[in-house]
Amino acid sequence: MEQKDNFELTYQELSPACEAILFASGDPVSQDRLAEILNVDVKTVDEVMAKVISDYENNPWGGLLVRKIEKSYVMSTKPGMMKVLERMFSPKMHPPLSQASYETLAVIAYNQPVTRAQVEAVRGVSSDSIISRLIDRGWIEECGNLDAPGRPSLFRTTKQFLMEFGISSVDELPSMELMSYQTIRDLEESLQKAAGSDDGQITIENYMEATEAALKEGEMEDGEHN
Repeated sequence: MEQKDNFELTYQELSPACEAILFASGDPVSQDRLAEILNVDVKTVDEVMAKVISDYENNPWGGLLVRKIEKSYVMSTKPGMMKVLERMFSPKMHPPLSQASYETLAVIAYNQPVTRAQVEAVRGVSSDSIISRLIDRGWIEECGNLDAPGRPSLFRTTKQFLMEFGISSVDELPSMELMSYQTIRDLEESLQKAAGSDDGQITIENYMEATEAALKEGEMEDGEHN
């Protein structure tokens, strides 16, 4: 990156400077923005942040993590601090979501960007109210319109979704079993185990095929019992 001014830090000063920026921001800060503030190139930012991330992960006495979310970095609390933070923020601001909400979230996460009609094709019922709740929760957002008659809105998951579910990108989502989770904790545990997995992602088409196959298998078993 071409330097714009005479601001300069030593290499040793870059690590604490990144920590200070992330702490002061509270929100994810992009690689480009860090490079601009520190007056270095993006490659240097990534090198420094790799060390910062490792230091936080390997500190058994700390309650914080620094994580990479797509092309940004953010400071967050460790998953093990959940019980403490639940006590701090109790009563919760958001009521627990229903299984239908998690199913809708799964359809969007695995097929994004996706329209309401596509979500409803999988679930078989209207999802308007659930999609609104997921938007309010900060887990999904509108991301444009499909180039089709009526130009329906497209939805995708947000950085907030990645942060709360403990993953760096949607590529880390586990396979189909996400659809059957009963609680957020079940989902979080599976995401932690599957992070970095190369398992194939589910699509609307093969989900519907799998559902139809399961129904046919169930009908065959019922016929055998009869």
